[in-house]
Amino acid sequence: MNEAIEYVLGVVVIPAAVATVVALPCVFNPLRRREAWVDAGLASALALAFLLSFAAELDWRAVLRQVMTIEGDDAPFERWHRLGLVSAALVPAAALLSVRRWRRPEPYARLLTLAAAIAAAVVTAVFVQFPGSSPVIQAAQGVLVLASVLAWTVAGQAVLWSAWSVFGALAALAGLGGFASLAVMCGAMSACAFALAALEAVAGRRATELTREPIRARGALALVLGVMGALIARCGMAYDTLGTSPALWTAAALLPLGGMVFAKQFRATERRALRTFWRWIGTALLALALLGSAAALQGGGGSSDDDAGDDMSDMYGG
Repeated sequence: MNEAIEYVLGVVVIPAAVATVVALPCVFNPLRRREAWVDAGLASALALAFLLSFAAELDWRAVLRQVMTIEGDDAPFERWHRLGLVSAALVPAAALLSVRRWRRPEPYARLLTLAAAIAAAVVTAVFVQFPGSSPVIQAAQGVLVLASVLAWTVAGQAVLWSAWSVFGALAALAGLGGFASLAVMCGAMSACAFALAALEAVAGRRATELTREPIRARGALALVLGVMGALIARCGMAYDTLGTSPALWTAAALLPLGGMVFAKQFRATERRALRTFWRWIGTALLALALLGSAAALQGGGGSSDDDAGDDMSDMYGG
């Protein structure tokens, strides 16, 4: 088998497929009727896709190294490996948030999501640091995490299709920025989101409106996608060596706000498929525009080789 194909299968396709299989029961009845199961299962699967890709690309020890000393392990400690630890923590956190939200009145459930988003923003601002960080940058990182979680609530019933587009865009940005490892991990999340969205669309055609409420990013889905999207953007920003603008990385974490672009068309139709389309297409178009801008700016001249060397000098370390 071609080495490139084997590599893509190992770090993108297989992790995405395994995570999709884990979440598969939540796509079909009877579990599909239980909102808490669906929210927890899909959110955990998306975090799991990143984690499995991370482990395939590096090693499980890269996760364990973040919390314990491994005897005989002399590999360097790299700050961006905290992303693996975050994705691992989000798997149970998604289930916990969904259980807490289950059967709560909607206003109280919204407050639980907001509280979880604020807690995630504070924890990641304190414990997830990339090269070149400062107190101001860490505070801004926490704000971006919170803003990204809230932005995902705008995606509504197109959350899975939007996740496909957003993490696909993050994968492309990471590739443009010279960070191939991060690109394949984002690719695994994007592929998992696409598979789940496609399966949900197929399953939805065989069900009635009454038995299948649309999947929305209200709790765990918003938390997982928001935290991972914001931290991936910050990581890509910190490690970028080819001149991708920090503004584009920041915008990528907030792409789900594109769900508001065609709000008028969304409100004008009652058909579920069309409502999903209008919620998704704004995000997809913004993602394409963002990637076009990144490619154009990079083609017009990015950072010099000397600047890239300076960036590389602080890329790793404790």
